[in-house]
Amino acid sequence: MKLNNYKYLSAALGLVIAILIATSVHSAQVDDNFNLPEITLEDDQYSMEALNESNVNRELYNVQADIENLYRAKYNMVNGNLKNARFYLNNIDENKTTLTNVKKRYLAIIEFLEGNFTRSLEALNHKMYFDSYHNGHICLLKLLNYMAINDTDAIKREKDQCISYTINYSKNDLYWLDTMIKLKLKDEKGLKKNMMTEFGFTIGEDEVSRIWLKTGLYLNKEKDLLDLIAVLPENSYQSKRIREMIAFLYLRTGTAENKTKALSFVDDIDSANAENIKGSINMQNKEYELAFGHFKLALSKKQDSINSLDRAVPLAWLLNQWKDGLDMLARNTNKNVDPRNKKAIKAAFLIRDKKYDEAHEELTLLKNEFKNDPPSEISIMDSFVSLIVGAKDKKYDKRKVEESAEKACRSFDGINCWISLQHIQWDNLGRTVLREDETFSDSQITIDSLKEKKEIKALVETNNVDQRDIEELDGKSVKLETLNQNQN
Repeated sequence: MKLNNYKYLSAALGLVIAILIATSVHSAQVDDNFNLPEITLEDDQYSMEALNESNVNRELYNVQADIENLYRAKYNMVNGNLKNARFYLNNIDENKTTLTNVKKRYLAIIEFLEGNFTRSLEALNHKMYFDSYHNGHICLLKLLNYMAINDTDAIKREKDQCISYTINYSKNDLYWLDTMIKLKLKDEKGLKKNMMTEFGFTIGEDEVSRIWLKTGLYLNKEKDLLDLIAVLPENSYQSKRIREMIAFLYLRTGTAENKTKALSFVDDIDSANAENIKGSINMQNKEYELAFGHFKLALSKKQDSINSLDRAVPLAWLLNQWKDGLDMLARNTNKNVDPRNKKAIKAAFLIRDKKYDEAHEELTLLKNEFKNDPPSEISIMDSFVSLIVGAKDKKYDKRKVEESAEKACRSFDGINCWISLQHIQWDNLGRTVLREDETFSDSQITIDSLKEKKEIKALVETNNVDQRDIEELDGKSVKLETLNQNQN
């Protein structure tokens, strides 16, 4: 395009700008001689340097966005929020990024953590990982997946190559990995060699000693290890982690003498593991309050300690610590616990804490999850809570409360069968139960008496008036009425 061709365009742009100024500024007077400078373009070709710079900036922005998504994904993976981690990884477009290998590796880790071992292997067997550089980053995860699906042929095929890739990154010659592989391959001689024959290798190496002790705990070799720990050098006992594992060894033997020894190893340690050991010993000695205190201390060190929560929640129930029990239930993320059981326990704690409205909501959700056919324990709780909540409900639905008692009765709960009958007599049984007025009570009717089997005796009718006297009177009455009529 030549320079002269722009003169008409310049004039048109000047006119548009003048109109915009005139319409946007109120009361402004535009001079008739107002002239805009002519717009001239020197060249109609876009600068290649500017184009390259724009492309580089765009690519840099995309890379920074991808890296930010990887950071967020990794943060959520570490914190156990796999759903969010997967969301951030899916924000990375594999067709436009150079970080596809990292994304697929993270996705493979998520699949492994969720128990989808086959899908994890599918991600790791992508062709981009075939070279030795990338294979060194994923071979350990591949081995773990093969162990999980019991593919022994693949373990034998991959283990030597993976060990060669990763041996330089290990401070203990991959002792743990080697032991787990031998365990999976049922290599008894190799396991015995790792556990016993090469024990001298652990002396002076705290890192190896810890893994050696941990392996023994994993393989239930407590008694064998206890015969050998005396060989450990004195400086090993300065390590709190080693002392904790030795305490575990003594604790798991179960003898009273070894429990005392276990306590002596961790008595001055305040870590979560140490507090769990102390609490477990107190529980076995039926010192429940002390045990509960140690488990609470362990939870202050590690808020989601499964060992602490699994023991502390039942103790909270025994010790009437309803608020602590509810707090601990909320922290428990153990996936092996049925969510419905967890809700049922929560409802029980809420009832004991007199939070009936919250318990009613929890039980309503539970009944929906059981498709309105819950276990007897839930029906019993629901019957009680329905009574209490119904007592103060302005829109009292008597039939709904009766149904909860009837369901518990059908589960052979005697008390609820009795309650179901009482609904016939009382308009709002819950309100009657909650009355603070003095009520009549029969001392002979107790829970035990209701459960006792009694002999049923036939009722004996007492004849206060002889039937013949009634018939005779009726006969005389008839005669009198007839006589009166004749006289009239």
